[in-house]
Amino acid sequence: MTVQPLSPPVSAEFIYYLDEYLSGIPLEEKITEKVEKAEVKEEGKKEEEKIKKEELSHLTPAPIPTEPAKEPLSLPDITISNLFLIQKRHLIATLTNIGTAPFPMESGGLILHVDGRFEKQYELKSLSDMALLQPQQSIVLSTPFSIFGKHEVEVRLNTSPDLRELDKKNNQFKKILEGLPIGPDIMIKDFDLTEDLELSIILSNAGEVDLRKGVIFRVQIHLNDRKISDFEHFISEELKAYSKNLYTLSPPYRVSLKGISKIKVSIAPKLRPDDIRMENNVLERRFIIFPFQIGAQGREQFSFFVPIFPLKDEAFSEKIKMEVRWEGADTSLKLSFGEPENVKDFPYVSGKSPLKIELPFFTGASQQERLWKISVTNPFESRVEGHLIIQHP
Repeated sequence: MTVQPLSPPVSAEFIYYLDEYLSGIPLEEKITEKVEKAEVKEEGKKEEEKIKKEELSHLTPAPIPTEPAKEPLSLPDITISNLFLIQKRHLIATLTNIGTAPFPMESGGLILHVDGRFEKQYELKSLSDMALLQPQQSIVLSTPFSIFGKHEVEVRLNTSPDLRELDKKNNQFKKILEGLPIGPDIMIKDFDLTEDLELSIILSNAGEVDLRKGVIFRVQIHLNDRKISDFEHFISEELKAYSKNLYTLSPPYRVSLKGISKIKVSIAPKLRPDDIRMENNVLERRFIIFPFQIGAQGREQFSFFVPIFPLKDEAFSEKIKMEVRWEGADTSLKLSFGEPENVKDFPYVSGKSPLKIELPFFTGASQQERLWKISVTNPFESRVEGHLIIQHP
């Protein structure tokens, strides 16, 4: 019996899935339909994204709203910019308004501490007549407080609670200051001439302590810029404090003056504590001496120039001193003086010998050289002889 080989099994391909079979739709159509739907869906999605991008591309970002810029506050800002001493003791404070609005002076006061200890308080309106301190303006305030010796000085500016400032942290200033100690302060007060026109030196004590008898001072005298005398002088009497008395010192070698003479005298104590301040230990003066002989009821006129004087550290006024000396105690002369522009209006004084006049005038950079004229009149019937002595810085 011949056995035939079995033929390979026929591959079964389902034409219908069960659900499609039940629906009656062939598979090929179903697949085609799904693909078409997927493609349509994909194209719709891409078109939608394109439309969104186009819409976004036409949009511009809206500006972010900003707050309006605020104008800076216009307020004062008072500060203490410096502390220093004048006349070696008196405290001076400099205030500056570095703000943008005026500072009312009536709204502040200075509180003073020395070495961390409260000392004094001063209202600003008591130290100055200024009502407002303008922006970027400074004012120098002189206080009645004095510093003796070396100390740490702190000044605080106290303002009204209602007053607003740009910065209240800069309202204090601290500095080490050294004032003159307490002691005698010997100064050359003046010069004088004896009857023979010889130089005398007048001293006084402007300090707070009396200068004892027996102190030794070294004295130097220059005449017309040439040193002519250098000696030591023994103080023979006590010099009272606060210039309560004067002491006249005469050089051991006579210093006679005539014509135009420039005199400079300086003194220095042998021991430093005997004179706490040396700045007033030098005095310079210019003497102009005119001899005259005036006949009965006569008049003689003299003229001289007063040179320019430099401005010193502290404001002061100097004096021109005029003195007329003549023989005859019972005779009175008349002295008139002034500038040549007002010769007719010269003021005059009259009296017996010696006749003395002091005329104050201010020094400074603006002081110009001035011509002065002085007339001496003899109203009597007899001749008069004497000297006109001019003394100025």
